Amino acid sequence: MNEGIKRGLLACAAGAVLTQMIAAGPVRAQAAGGAMGAAEAADSNEIIVTARKQSENIRDIPDTIQAFSAASLEQAGVESVSDLTQMVSGFRIVEAQQPGVVVINIRGIGQVRNGESPVAVVVDGVQQNSPNQITQDLFDIERIEVLKGPQGALYGRNAIGGAINIVTRAPSDSFSGSAELGYAEGDEFRAKASVSAPLGEKAGFRLAGSYLNRDGQITNATLNEKVDFDESWAVRGALLLEPVEAVKIDLRGSYYDQEAGASWYRSGPANSPREPVVGNLLGKAKRKLGDLSAKLDVDLGSVALTSVTAWSSVKSDLFEELDWEPLDLVAATQTLNVKAWSEELRLSSNTGGSALRWMAGLYYLHTERTLDTAIYLGTDLTGLPAHILGSRLIAQDDNDAYAAFGQVNYKLTDALELTAALRYDIDRRRQQDLSPPVAAVPPGFKATYKSLQPKFSLAYSFPGGTLAYATMAKGFRSGGFNSNDVVTREFKKEELWNYELGFKTMLADRAIYLNGAIFYTDITDRQVFGLDLSTAPAQFIANPIPKSSVWGAELELTARPAKGLELSMGGSLLDTKINSYDTSVFAGTAANGDFKGNKLNQVPRYTLNAAAQYTAEIGSGKLISRIDVSGWGGDYYWEIDNADKQDPVWLVNARLTWAIGDVELTAFARNLFDRRYDLEFVPVNFAGTITGQDLGAAAPPRQIGASVKVKF
Repeated sequence: MNEGIKRGLLACAAGAVLTQMIAAGPVRAQAAGGAMGAAEAADSNEIIVTARKQSENIRDIPDTIQAFSAASLEQAGVESVSDLTQMVSGFRIVEAQQPGVVVINIRGIGQVRNGESPVAVVVDGVQQNSPNQITQDLFDIERIEVLKGPQGALYGRNAIGGAINIVTRAPSDSFSGSAELGYAEGDEFRAKASVSAPLGEKAGFRLAGSYLNRDGQITNATLNEKVDFDESWAVRGALLLEPVEAVKIDLRGSYYDQEAGASWYRSGPANSPREPVVGNLLGKAKRKLGDLSAKLDVDLGSVALTSVTAWSSVKSDLFEELDWEPLDLVAATQTLNVKAWSEELRLSSNTGGSALRWMAGLYYLHTERTLDTAIYLGTDLTGLPAHILGSRLIAQDDNDAYAAFGQVNYKLTDALELTAALRYDIDRRRQQDLSPPVAAVPPGFKATYKSLQPKFSLAYSFPGGTLAYATMAKGFRSGGFNSNDVVTREFKKEELWNYELGFKTMLADRAIYLNGAIFYTDITDRQVFGLDLSTAPAQFIANPIPKSSVWGAELELTARPAKGLELSMGGSLLDTKINSYDTSVFAGTAANGDFKGNKLNQVPRYTLNAAAQYTAEIGSGKLISRIDVSGWGGDYYWEIDNADKQDPVWLVNARLTWAIGDVELTAFARNLFDRRYDLEFVPVNFAGTITGQDLGAAAPPRQIGASVKVKF
């Protein structure tokens, strides 16, 4: 990008935000729509969410929950679930090795690579079955709801840390649409479009799509190429039918196709420079996601019936080197194929205003998964003219999950409500080892993981709108099998109990909304990821931590001190501890040691996010200025040995939008002050790397850009 344009956009995005926020002048201000969390309009706090599978006011739910409207997400520049980390405290996502392979941490509850997510991600009522689906582009979104704390009583397995409910826009009752074009550093071109229209009186459709093409900003000096390139496109369609007044049929389908750079690690200790990358091979990853779903809602009078049938497909291909040096030593490929089919049936009470509300349901999920990992020895290692196969692991899984669940809400008095929920999960997993040479009867492994997940909440509504609550809930993450038995073939399920006290209150005639919570989490058999490249290359999941715990506190604030000005802030404090440790689990690997008393890995001691947004009417248009600050730090240890610690990271994003009629012009800067840090760090004693050195991956640098959006 031309330096003059860059400086101009930077000044526009940063300077205008500050000047607009402090400028009094003669301009008239107006509310800009909810920026974060508790409030959406200056004179209303009636945000209706479906996070608990029923329509409820967010203020009445005895959980820590944040909801973001379409306007909020657009004004904050949220384009992926990863971007929610700038708005949700105690929530981190790392996507380093390749697109789709993520490590999530929420309230100290983490995810391991190749393992199950700690949060249930639900899109239009369909629970995603693979972590590789989580970070696809967000577009044409109506609302996102983030629940913290275990939600297993309703969402079941793998909602051990919380749930993210994503609602896309439904077909409208009149013709409408939008188109958006954007350009940013790294020669990034982005396009989005949507159109919606009725089909007679009892049907409507919506079609939306997005396209991204970028060269990248991180350079490989050996190859003289960018490593963080990305080309992806997506399309989503919805057909809404109401054949009779009491019946609604919602049909949805989506497809996502991505080819991007992958695996740009460079050796060196923690917090050292990672650019330029010097490996001799260009990592590449492909990801294809397909989804189909049918939701049926039937109003039976006092009872409502809901059926959600869904099918999904995940295909992922990775090529990467494993030494990340100019020499051609070791490379790898990994192919993942997942197909899943699910069915959920729910009955719920349909009598508004009643003291008793209830819901009951059944759930079934069938998953077929194949993971094929191959290691190749390079020419500088063997002296041969081409790569040769060093080892190959092929694991084929065939799993069935069953669940029955229910929830009862009962008002003991006008002010006191009891919530009791219960779910029983059965997860049957089967794996065949198809690694060459394939035996006449391939080795097979079977295990069944069961968990009863209760949840109890007691909520009291004080006069004036304050809600105080106490909640206790259990979470469960299923066990499974590794592709080999270098450490262990089977890893156990992980379970936890969470105990929480919280409040939600309104102050200053609804100009301030304040939410807070303190909690304690007791974790059993925490799952830990291991990687050993020094001897027999292997990735594995194991349970070396029988007991660990998390103490935490969170506070969220939304305020409108003046007309048109919105301020929001969220913060979390976490204290973790490994209460017991089994030294025998990793005894034969590079991660050998006794880590009892240490902190859990990749959990920041503190997180903080804050945003300021000012909307002013100027003539016939609106000028919307916004700045977001987010950061984390404290005892952020990369691994459970607590040997390597990340320095505190503070990031600033800024946006300036001029809206006039149906046209919006936006200038933005991500990572405004160009903070360089390790997106991921892999110490040698937890990776057994080929070169015997620590590895790290560079986080995205500053990016400045602009976009134009037209609504019709």
